[in-house]
Amino acid sequence: MTQVLRKCKSVLFGKGVLKNFEERRRSTSETNDEWEEEAKLYRRERRVTFADIEELHTKFAKSTRSSAEVGLTNVGYIHRNCAEHLDVQTDPVFSHIPEEPAESVIGHVTVLRTSDGAQKRHARNCDPHEVTFGKRGKNVGEFQDATGITYISRDQVLVTDMVNNRMQLCNRTGETSVVYSGEDISEPWSACLTTDGYIAFTSRRRKCVVVMSREGDILWSFGAGFFECPCGVCVDTDGNFVVTDAFTNCVSIHNKTGQFLKYIGNPKIADQQFSKPRYVCVSPRGEIIVSDSGHHRIKLFDKGGHFVRSIGKFGKKDGELKTPYGVCTDSLGHILVADHYNNRISMFTREGAFVCHVIEESLSVKHPKGIALSPHLNLYVSSGDLKACEIKIYKLKCSDPTVIVDV
Repeated sequence: MTQVLRKCKSVLFGKGVLKNFEERRRSTSETNDEWEEEAKLYRRERRVTFADIEELHTKFAKSTRSSAEVGLTNVGYIHRNCAEHLDVQTDPVFSHIPEEPAESVIGHVTVLRTSDGAQKRHARNCDPHEVTFGKRGKNVGEFQDATGITYISRDQVLVTDMVNNRMQLCNRTGETSVVYSGEDISEPWSACLTTDGYIAFTSRRRKCVVVMSREGDILWSFGAGFFECPCGVCVDTDGNFVVTDAFTNCVSIHNKTGQFLKYIGNPKIADQQFSKPRYVCVSPRGEIIVSDSGHHRIKLFDKGGHFVRSIGKFGKKDGELKTPYGVCTDSLGHILVADHYNNRISMFTREGAFVCHVIEESLSVKHPKGIALSPHLNLYVSSGDLKACEIKIYKLKCSDPTVIVDV
């Protein structure tokens, strides 16, 4: 019992707190049960258990990789508060960053930043209305498995690379401006922006959702011990987190601090059951849209999490799906779906009616995974044969007030 408790305390508290903890224990006559209760209390109060803050601060006090190693012409390691390397007020990548409470900063990840135009890798114009960039690899501008794409602003997207354990901020010309990497970014599947402007991403290896500032400070996390395989994450109109778990086949809602609120869907009703739910998004009306990959359907829930309808079925005909992955909506609430094994992007109305195939296999999209649509109707798609290693951008247009089609 003593060894188990010591191990638990080491994970929870870090070295400094653990020493005080042990000294106080030796000087008192409290029983093991009383110490177990105190350990449980600390576990509830401390949301993040990655490492002691002093260890992290020392660990990331300087850059561990040189410019030559990553192949960049002008790379700056962004230290805490970023004062040494960029002007937060003028840099478009880091503008509008909310002030963060000092006590919430418990870690830092490695952030590499390139100068404007310094990193434009493997970009080519395949079509007047299509741009493709990226290739398989570990260098900046390359991807091993681009599972998620999140639109940030000004036609910049954050690409999560689960195999390379990093995220890259790219623009629509293929330039990589920021790379987030480090031990705390472990198998990131997808990401979203919080209502405070922070970045939240799912970590499949750590089995939790991590919240990070745009400068790379790990602020807090939630879900450790709750999730088994977190994949999709988004924030609803109230600022709550919606997270999919492909192992437990559950979709859960958590408040702004990560506290569990409820599950959506009813496992006792066939239409509301999930099988490998992977991606999730929220429509402009606040509806929750889940790609139920194992059932080859899209599940639609209202703002309160109540089931509305199921869209699609297994097949390759119009309106049918084979393992849907990424989902997003346009400003009118139309649903765009990455139809993974049919090699296309399909569109449905919120009522479930099939509209069209926005992108088909003839436009060189293979096994699409993550998708994101910008306000300027630039559709970003990650695709590839076995793993997604390319990002494709298609320019869409409105052909009438209700339907978006490819040009």
